[in-house]
Amino acid sequence: MIFWRILDNQLHPVKETENLGFEESDGLRIPDEYLNNQEFVVMRTCHGLGDWGILGAMPRLLKQKYPNCKVYLPSSKLLKKLFGQYEQNWGIWGDPFKNVNNIFDNNPYVDGYKDSIEGEVFHDHYRIYDKNNTDVPLVEQMLKFWQFEKDEFKDSQPEVYWTDDEKKLGDDIINEYIGNNEFGSLTITNKLTDRESVGISKKLKEYKFPYVYYTSKPIKDTSFDFVNASLDLRHINFRIQLYIRSLSKINIGNQCGPMDIIPRYSKTYISQRQFPLGSNFIRNVNYL
Repeated sequence: MIFWRILDNQLHPVKETENLGFEESDGLRIPDEYLNNQEFVVMRTCHGLGDWGILGAMPRLLKQKYPNCKVYLPSSKLLKKLFGQYEQNWGIWGDPFKNVNNIFDNNPYVDGYKDSIEGEVFHDHYRIYDKNNTDVPLVEQMLKFWQFEKDEFKDSQPEVYWTDDEKKLGDDIINEYIGNNEFGSLTITNKLTDRESVGISKKLKEYKFPYVYYTSKPIKDTSFDFVNASLDLRHINFRIQLYIRSLSKINIGNQCGPMDIIPRYSKTYISQRQFPLGSNFIRNVNYL
């Protein structure tokens, strides 16, 4: 892994390292001078939907600790300038540099997007990790670097804020395809293994709801063809997809970005692919 520095709108490789971030014993934290300036940037160096999604609570938590601060996100234009050469790494859900908007648009704790950022940017490589506990959410590791105490970041689950128009559209779609019935959400990507299929099928048979779903191939061609498949989410705007998923009674699928964003709103079962989960760990998820 390469530790990167972002300075004056330029990306600089610093060194190769086994672990991104710093150990607690290193005693490193964000400079007081940066905090005193009260103008903050939330930045990721990975740009999948889930990569940005797991930071969803960070603007709110920053403003709770630093009430007078301004919180900004990089624009898709700036992200493309910094990371365009790596774009193919994150393209599964569309243009990766627009995922920052998919997560943070309409967020009342965000003061805007920036096309240019002068000075140092303290991004997701600036984190405090615990070598004795790998499964700590990334946002908590980052906020510890931002001089947060443990009780100040305990509500770290991802969050999304939808507009009234987005909610109306999502509600209309639900009413058309499902009516007033309770429903579940199923998400299956092309990374699913046979081992994972067994656990997911068992959970689906336990929760016999009509399901909204995303599958990497037609659901009739999967081992989940027994599901009461009521609505294919594939061609629905992604923020509307997230809103619909947030209203589901149960959220089941394999480990991927969309699954990581909804646990605050819906009981979630994720078939774990990565061992250990490390910084991708989400609190209150039931990992299969």
